[in-house]
Amino acid sequence: MRQKHTRPLFLVAVLGLGLVIAGLSRAAPAAGQDDGDARIKIASAMSAGPTAIARDATILDGMLDDTGNFVVLREGTNGWTCLPDAPGTPHLDPMCLDQTWLGWLHAIVAHKTPDKRSLGLAYMLQGGSDASNTDPFATEPAAGDQWIASSPHVMLLQPDPLDQSVFSTDPDAGGPWIMWAGTPYEHIMMPVAEGGSVSATPAP
Repeated sequence: MRQKHTRPLFLVAVLGLGLVIAGLSRAAPAAGQDDGDARIKIASAMSAGPTAIARDATILDGMLDDTGNFVVLREGTNGWTCLPDAPGTPHLDPMCLDQTWLGWLHAIVAHKTPDKRSLGLAYMLQGGSDASNTDPFATEPAAGDQWIASSPHVMLLQPDPLDQSVFSTDPDAGGPWIMWAGTPYEHIMMPVAEGGSVSATPAP
């Protein structure tokens, strides 16, 4: 996952339209947003997770308002939160987060240590785009490197440090791998489709 440090702040996450239409009739647009634009973002966010989760999840815009809070596109009822595709990344990457992951998201945006006392689960069923597998605050790949374009996956947070003798740190290893290993933001990327990651656009 990747985040852009601008205001409004677009988070790491992205999407193809038309995949999740069910439930859009109940979606209320955020204040100051065009109704159609809000519905497109809601559809994008919902595509990140299973329908059983996404249909009743809170939908955030991926932008911060003037008070530093995420703009809410739709209130949910099941404790999950989904965010739409972030413009500016080369591949789709919306995401659906449980409460532990939502706390992680707030922490990384604030450059604070996340609370990982509970296991966390997140879905990115459209895949993802990341500038670096080692630097959680990279906004572009290093010179000569490429974007990491991950296939559809789930992400796991656990309280204890991740064991690099058990999980690879190579996105191209073909199985689960550790992203941002050794940092407070490390997590397991677990592909749910063929191909752990694929080459994306080279850095300029």
